[in-house]
Amino acid sequence: MKQEIFASYKDWLNEQKMPKGKRAALLAALDLFAKNGYDGTATMEIAKQAGVSQATIFKYFKTKDDLLRAIMIPFVNNLLPDYKDDFLDAIPTEPTIRQMVHFFINNRYEFLKQNSEAIMIFFNEIITNAEVRTLFIQFAQQTEPQFLEVIYAKLTQIGTLRSGMTPMAVFRTIGGQLLTYFFQREKLLPFVAADEAADLALIETIVVHAISTEE
Repeated sequence: MKQEIFASYKDWLNEQKMPKGKRAALLAALDLFAKNGYDGTATMEIAKQAGVSQATIFKYFKTKDDLLRAIMIPFVNNLLPDYKDDFLDAIPTEPTIRQMVHFFINNRYEFLKQNSEAIMIFFNEIITNAEVRTLFIQFAQQTEPQFLEVIYAKLTQIGTLRSGMTPMAVFRTIGGQLLTYFFQREKLLPFVAADEAADLALIETIVVHAISTEE
C-alpha cells in the first residue's frame, strides 16, 4: 500500500502519534527557528510559545540540538522523498519544454510555500550545521539518479534543449530562480507587494529561454 503523502511538514507532524506537549514544542520550535534562527532562539521562548514548561521541553528533547534534529530528520527522510515520488508521478507524459517548466515551477513553488518554515531552517543551518549538511548531501545523492533518468531525460527527448545544457545547468537555472523568488517573498522583501502568478509566469519564460530553443 502506498504511503499517504502530505503536502507540508505540519500536516505530517499532526498525523504522528505523540504527546500534546511534544507536538506543541515542535511546532513552536519550527516557527521560532524559522523566524529568529536556531542560534537566536532560546528554549525558554520555545516553551513560552508552546504553552509548556522548559522541563517539558527537556523531557522530550535533551538538548536544543535534539529539537532541531527532530524537525530536520523527518522533513528530509520522510516528507521530501514521499513528495518527490508524488512529483515524479505527476510529470506530463508528452510535454513541451515550456509545459515541463510550467509544471516544475508551479509544483515546486507550492511545495516551498507549504513548507516555508522547515525550508528556511534547512537553508539557515546547511552552511553551519554539519549534520544538516550531511542530510542534504545524502538526499541529493539519492535524488540525482531520478532527476537524470526522469526529468532531464524527458527534457532531452523533447529535442529543443540547448546544446551544452547539462543536468546541473538545468537544475541550477530552475532552482536558482525559484529559491531566489522564495527568499525574496519570505525573508528579504516580504513587505513588497507581489503578483505571484505574474512573477511565476515571468520566471517560467526566463527559464524556458535559458535552457531551450522554444519560443
